[in-house]
Amino acid sequence: MKILYAIQGTGNGHLSRAIALLPILSQRGTVDVLISGNQSQLSFPYPIAYQCYGLTFVSSARGGIDVLKTLKGLKPLRFLREVRALPVEQYDLVISDFEPVSAWACKWKGITCIELSHQAAVRAPGSPQSPLWFPLGRWIIKHYCPSTVSLGFHFERFTEHTFYPIIREEILAAKPSVGKHNLVYLTAFNRSFLHAYFSKLPGTFKVYTKEVSTEEAAGNLTFCPIGGPGFLSDLISAQGIICGAGFELPAEALYLHKKLLVVPYANHFEQHCNAHALKQIGVSVLFDLTEKTKKECARWCISGEPIEYRWSNQLTAAIDAVFTEASNLEHAIPVID
Repeated sequence: MKILYAIQGTGNGHLSRAIALLPILSQRGTVDVLISGNQSQLSFPYPIAYQCYGLTFVSSARGGIDVLKTLKGLKPLRFLREVRALPVEQYDLVISDFEPVSAWACKWKGITCIELSHQAAVRAPGSPQSPLWFPLGRWIIKHYCPSTVSLGFHFERFTEHTFYPIIREEILAAKPSVGKHNLVYLTAFNRSFLHAYFSKLPGTFKVYTKEVSTEEAAGNLTFCPIGGPGFLSDLISAQGIICGAGFELPAEALYLHKKLLVVPYANHFEQHCNAHALKQIGVSVLFDLTEKTKKECARWCISGEPIEYRWSNQLTAAIDAVFTEASNLEHAIPVID
């Protein structure tokens, strides 16, 4: 079987999930990888058959999506050329992790596309939703990656077609300890803002940022480069984790039994849904980093506690579900009006 596995390259979570998923998927056939977008800091250890520009979101310096820079960076004619040129018809199965070029190419050519992503679970009826009004965000998560069938990953099995997060091997094999530092991974905020905010809080912090290439000490803060060799050990030995309301890092923090505080991007629909899902299972959530929330953050630093999180490894089950759905579609009897 010839499989196209298409991955969204905006952020690190999609690639992290793909790195764990590919070895098992490769047991089911020959896999070609497509990556679109250029906002990830992770290196990808597998051959890439297609590298596309796709559609990329740009973060602002204060924890949101920079709409103007995002619109400026869009190249609609290039996207259409990539969609039309992608030979999805040459594959027996197309799997998209919220990757738009492959999904729209399948829609354009009438090919089955199975979405296997966190976003599929976020938008599924029955999953926790943000009560805030995010018209653009809701539209994007619904139409960005059109698919024939959607299967998803979430913090809990909120729906029948939802599976627990994929946890990478390095975390599964880790022996967590409780050190003195809190790890801060808020890449949408710039260094100067993070310094002003966390330098006044109790405790010591290892702050990961794109703005340094080597570790730099600044009072109770140590700024560390993203993608550096120390991140994994800092994560495993952290007292607590402060991060955005993405998916993979909060899931890893829960698995490692770390106390966790999440800060969703200011105007990011998916992250606000994640925040409400995490809050539902007991995780601390701040919806902004301001003077008003600094006391609450300080309390978490002093007295926050980890929650009990019962995780199950459903990676193989998720892959099995993909092939089951593909087989059901292949043998479906068409309805004749």
